[in-house]
Amino acid sequence: MTAGVSETGSASKWWDGLRVRLVVMMSLALLPVGLIAIAQTRAVTEKVRRNTELALLATVEQSAVEERLAIQRALGVADSVSVMVPDLLADKEGCSRRLSMIVESSERFSFAGIIPTSGIMECSTTGETLDVSGLARVQEMLSSTGPLVRVTMNPTVSQTPVITVSIPFYLNEQNAGRVALSIPLASFVASNEGVGVPRPEALKDLITFNAKGEVLTVRAGGAFNDSRLPMGLSLASLAEQKSTAFSSNNRNGEDRIYTVVPIEKGQLYVLGIWDARSGLVDQIGGSYPAILFPALMWLTSLVVVLMATHRLVLRHVRSLRRQMVRFARDRTLREDGSGSEMPAELREIQNSFDTMAYSILQDEARLENAVHEKNVLIREIHHRVKNNLQLISSIVNMQIRNVSNEETKSILRRVQDRVLSLATIHRDLYQNNAAGRVNVGHLVKEILENSVDIGSADGEAVQVKQDIDDVMLYPDQAVPMSLLAAEAATNAMKYASSANGSAPWIHVSFKVGEGKQRIFRFSNSATGEGRGESTGMGTRLINAFAIQLGADIDITATEDTYTMTVIFEAAEFLPQAESY
Repeated sequence: MTAGVSETGSASKWWDGLRVRLVVMMSLALLPVGLIAIAQTRAVTEKVRRNTELALLATVEQSAVEERLAIQRALGVADSVSVMVPDLLADKEGCSRRLSMIVESSERFSFAGIIPTSGIMECSTTGETLDVSGLARVQEMLSSTGPLVRVTMNPTVSQTPVITVSIPFYLNEQNAGRVALSIPLASFVASNEGVGVPRPEALKDLITFNAKGEVLTVRAGGAFNDSRLPMGLSLASLAEQKSTAFSSNNRNGEDRIYTVVPIEKGQLYVLGIWDARSGLVDQIGGSYPAILFPALMWLTSLVVVLMATHRLVLRHVRSLRRQMVRFARDRTLREDGSGSEMPAELREIQNSFDTMAYSILQDEARLENAVHEKNVLIREIHHRVKNNLQLISSIVNMQIRNVSNEETKSILRRVQDRVLSLATIHRDLYQNNAAGRVNVGHLVKEILENSVDIGSADGEAVQVKQDIDDVMLYPDQAVPMSLLAAEAATNAMKYASSANGSAPWIHVSFKVGEGKQRIFRFSNSATGEGRGESTGMGTRLINAFAIQLGADIDITATEDTYTMTVIFEAAEFLPQAESY
C-alpha cells in the first residue's frame, strides 16, 4: 500500500514537473513572438495617439471656421482698398462714400478707415475728420510694417468691442499709413449660436487669439480668464507653437488636453481646451498592460486565424487596393472574372468599386464633352464680337468717306483704329489654343500695321522698324496692352515728323524680360513743329491702360525723338469667386 502510494506520488510529481517544463519551454519558444506582439501593440498605440491628436486639431480648426473666414475676408478687403488708396485720397468725400459702401455691403464690418502716418483720419465711414494720433494702439499699428489683427475693447468710433484688421499702404514706395477694418465681437457670438460644426461634449473652451496673446473671441466657455490656461504657459508663448496637442493641468489643477492650431500664420491662432476626464486621455496617452501569453491552443488558434484571414480577406483586400491604385494612375479596370473566390462581403465591395469606377469614367467623359461645348461657345462668342466690331469699323469708315471736315475725319479714324484693335484681340481669342492666353506680340504687329496704313493714307510715308517677341498674356492684360499700343501708334502717326527733309520713322520693341517682366518701348521721330496741338486724350488713355496693366511708364522727349517705355509683369490667371 505504501509502495503504491509512493509510486503514485512519484508519477504525479513527474507529471507535474513535465507540465512545468513544457510550459517553460513553450514560454521560451514563444517569447520572441510575444515581444514582437508587444512592440507592434505599442506602435499601434502610438499611431492611434497621433491620429487622435490630428482629429482633435482638425475639430478645433473646423470649429473656428467662422472667425477664420471673417478675418481672412477682412484682410482681403483691406488689401484691396490699400491698392486704391491714391485714387481714394484724391477725392476725400468720395473716399468716405466708397468705404461706407464696402461696410454696408457686408454684415461683418462696422467701420473702415484710412489712417495716414500723421494720425489725422480724413477718410472713414464716419465721414468726419478724426484725430487718432494720440492713441497708443494707433501708434503701435502705424509702426508695424505687416498685416495686424488686434482686439480693441473701447474703440473710438463704435464704442463696442471689435477686432481691428489693418494692412499698410504705400505712396511713392513709402509706408504712408494703414487701411483698417473693424469687426464687432458680437457678430461672432451671434453667428456661432446654434449653427456651424457641432461642438463635442469634451471641448470645454475654444479661444481665438493673436500673435501677441490678446484674446479675440471666446466660445463655449463664458468670459476668458487665465485660470483656463496650462500651468506655466501664456497665450503669447502658445502663439509661437505650430499645430500641437498636449496634456497638462490648468492653473486650477484640473486635468486638460490643449490643442493649438494657427488659422492665419503669424496673426491668428485658436486654442481648444478639452476635458481629459471624458475619455480622451486614454486615447491620447493611455498605456496598455503587458500582453499575457495564452495557452498553446490559443496560439495555434491565432495562427489559424491569421492564415484564414490572409486566405479569405487580406489577399483580396490587397488585390482590391492594387486595382484602386491602377485605376487612379491610368484609369485601368480589372479584367472580367477576377475576384470569383472572394467572400460575399468583399465581392460586394468589389462590385461597388467597379460601379463607382464606371461612373467616374462616364462623368469624366461628360465633363470633357461639357468643356468642349463650352470652348466652342466661347470661340463663337469671340467670333461674333469680332464680326460686330468689324461691322462698326465699316460703318465708321463709311461715315469718314461722307465727312468733309479733316478734323472730324481724323477723330473718326482714331475711333476706327481703336475698334479694329478690339476686333483683332477678339479674333485672336477665338483662334488661339494657348489655354486662354493671347499672343500680344502678334497683336501689336497687326495693330502697328493697321495704324500705319490708316495714318499714311493721306500723309507722308513712315519708316517702321520692329523688334517684337511672342509675348503671351491673359485677356485681362492683353486688352489694355493692345489698346495702349494702338494709342501709341496713333499718336506717333499724328505727330511723327522729321527734320532735314528725311522721312519720319517709328521704332517699336516688345521684349520678354527676366522672370515675368515685359518691356514695351515705342520711339518715333518728332520735331517741335511736328507735334502740333494735342487734346491730351491719347495720353490719358495710355495712362489709364498702364494702370490696368500695373505698369510703370517712362517718357523721354528730345528735340527730334519721343520715346515711351512701359514695363510691367505678366499676371497669372485669377478665377473670379463666382467660378467656384
